[in-house]
Amino acid sequence: MTKRMMADMDTRDGTRRLADEAPAVVWEMDMNRRCVYLDPSSAQVVSPEAFSFDDWISYIHPEDAAGFAVGAERARGGHHHTMEYRIVRSDGSIRWLLSNAAPRHDADGNVIGLLGSLADVTSHYEGKERLLRSEAEHRVLTENAGDMIAHLNPEGRYVYVSPSHRDFFGYEPEQMIGKRAADFLMSEDLDRAAATRGTRPRGLTTIRGRRRDGSTFWISLNLRAVRDPRTGERKGLVAVGRDITPQVEAERELALREERFRSLTKLSSDWYWEIDTHAVFTFISEGIQQRLSLPPHALIGRPMADTARDMSEDGVKEFLRCFAARQPFRDLVFSVSLPEYPNVIRHIRMSGEPFHVDGVYAGYRGATTDVTREIRTAQQMQRLATLDALTELPNRSVLESTLWARLNDRRIGSPLGVFFLDLDRFKEVNDSLGHRFGDELLREVARRLRACVRPDDLVARLGGDEFVLLAECRRGEASASRLGQKLLGVLSSPIVVESQEIKVGGSVGISLYPRDATTSESLLSAADTALYRAKEQGGGVYRFFSAEMREETLMRHTLQQDMRGAAARGEFILHYQPRVSLHSLEVVSAEALIRWRHPRLGNVPPDCFIGLAEENGCIAEIGAWVLTEAVRQVAAWRNGGRMLKISVNLSPRQLNDRGIVDTVREVLDREGLPPEALELEITESALMQDQNLAISVMRELKHLGVQLSIDDFGTGYSSLSHLRKFPLDCLKLDRSFLDEEQASDINPLILAESIIDLAHALKLSVVAEGVENAEHLDFLRRTSCDEVQGYVISRPLPAAEFEACFAGWRCIVAGACGMPAPT
Repeated sequence: MTKRMMADMDTRDGTRRLADEAPAVVWEMDMNRRCVYLDPSSAQVVSPEAFSFDDWISYIHPEDAAGFAVGAERARGGHHHTMEYRIVRSDGSIRWLLSNAAPRHDADGNVIGLLGSLADVTSHYEGKERLLRSEAEHRVLTENAGDMIAHLNPEGRYVYVSPSHRDFFGYEPEQMIGKRAADFLMSEDLDRAAATRGTRPRGLTTIRGRRRDGSTFWISLNLRAVRDPRTGERKGLVAVGRDITPQVEAERELALREERFRSLTKLSSDWYWEIDTHAVFTFISEGIQQRLSLPPHALIGRPMADTARDMSEDGVKEFLRCFAARQPFRDLVFSVSLPEYPNVIRHIRMSGEPFHVDGVYAGYRGATTDVTREIRTAQQMQRLATLDALTELPNRSVLESTLWARLNDRRIGSPLGVFFLDLDRFKEVNDSLGHRFGDELLREVARRLRACVRPDDLVARLGGDEFVLLAECRRGEASASRLGQKLLGVLSSPIVVESQEIKVGGSVGISLYPRDATTSESLLSAADTALYRAKEQGGGVYRFFSAEMREETLMRHTLQQDMRGAAARGEFILHYQPRVSLHSLEVVSAEALIRWRHPRLGNVPPDCFIGLAEENGCIAEIGAWVLTEAVRQVAAWRNGGRMLKISVNLSPRQLNDRGIVDTVREVLDREGLPPEALELEITESALMQDQNLAISVMRELKHLGVQLSIDDFGTGYSSLSHLRKFPLDCLKLDRSFLDEEQASDINPLILAESIIDLAHALKLSVVAEGVENAEHLDFLRRTSCDEVQGYVISRPLPAAEFEACFAGWRCIVAGACGMPAPT
């Protein structure tokens, strides 16, 4: 190797070392690119003469070489030049150099060379790159993070807002920069947060954000102060927020459900329980304390079955079956009690279902309700449905079902007797002594009747004073007769109620199976018919049902069926019986009396169907027809110059219906009849049924202007003084007061005269009914009776015949009274 080659290697090696290691180099070169000066430190590495600018340029990073060449040309052209470029070290690593180059001039200002310096700025560039990389990473993080990241200045205004704010607040980030963060949050939440956190704006805070559309959402906000590392001065805040609205809503919903559960368990009649796989109580809510007065701990650890009072109850057996099969159950009812409370028995309704923990069967949970009151009420309702509340005898429902069952029992061999019984003077007791005495009387009668029969026989109360007995009569009528006599005997014996001795007696109607009927309805009807006959005989007897009664029963049934709609079919007709004034001897009024022209049975007297109409409710229809037809007829007569009044009977059912007032008003208005031309006759029995209602209805009728009279006075239980409370105009004296053949110590005519005088004292006019002969007519005229009505004048006549006979009645009356005929 030549010395020249060795010198070139040394030169190149020195330049390389400066490029790799020199922290700073000061240099000077002439216009021929020869180095004429190196700073002392650099000169120790390589002499100025050995330094090669060409070698140095070869070490520059290829990407920076062009820029370096441009800069060198500018410097040689007389311009100062500064640039940074990279050097590739011999090991391949990179270092950054800061290069400054300036032209050097002679005295004439000509550029004679360049003067420059090099400084290693690698550490600065590495720090700058780290900062840029960190900023890029931060930007990627904040711009792609789901959380809201923000930087606030010391005044609380946004300096930086991550793009995620757009998704939550609805504002673009640039719209929030410079604004106060408080403008986007709920002020009341800020006040609350400040009160709970103090004045330090750090740590986690839950607060509501306000969106652009005005709605709100919940934010979990983490605040950290940013401080100067040297002075500790606070430079602002970094806030990281997260939308926790679903979490808050879920927590609130959970809290609400828990509160609802607590409220329901306190307010409802249920209590909640859990049992393990051995049916042992592991939890019971406080509701059991409120409902059963049992503390929950009294049952914890005890098997559920131990609380059952009777293991044979259907509810208990069904629970055990479902528990063994791990099946849910619903509404199982059974009774419970505990040894600690032997006298406390409650009824519960329970529902439950199996539950699992982590997929493993863990037992049952459910709810229980105390249904003691419900069960007891149901038992009481069952009792009320089958027993008479007053006497505790079986009621009609039990009677009918028992009778039906016995008739359908093929094992029955001997005749079965049905005994229909009622008391003869019970109404008198009720009216005179009051219902309290009547009730106690019925209870005593019930006790006596039960004592008369065998255990297998049945005694039932139908209502009022009506009782029915079912008894086996092995010897037929003979056995039934003995029992009938026994029943009458116990009823005829005096009954003591509150130290007062009462005698009522009774009547009995008897039917026998299978002689009289084979169905329960027919047997009861037959016994009822026999009772009716016993009552007709004056009571105190028993009667067996007979074929004759059967015919009467069939007739009654036929009449009851056929009378429905008979008015609409035109089968009813009115007859009119005149009423004559004893002062003027003229016909002043007529009583309308109904007749039934049955299409098959012919003329049916009122006595045969009016009572039946009262029983089956047809009396309302019939009464309305009678009122309408009578008013129409008398209005026609008055229009023809016959100034008559018309008298119409009101049934008890009509009197006890306030609708009768409207009916009367409508009929009068429709026919144009003055109200004073209509007289409504009311029986004593109708007045006695519901006196307050009767008085009220009668006052409304009087307000219309119609006349009111009491019919058949003397056949009921009222007195003249008792009648003073009713707004009456007239009293109709019953025909029985004219019957002098009655077995009595007092002459009925004397009674009739006294009644007439008393009625006049009460300002009531008097009409005598059933006047049959001239002697009675003369007697009544002498006693100042106001009007008479009866066969002595005329029988009831159809309307046409009544009108034809009108002119001759005055002569008939005059003749009957022994007076000359009017001219």
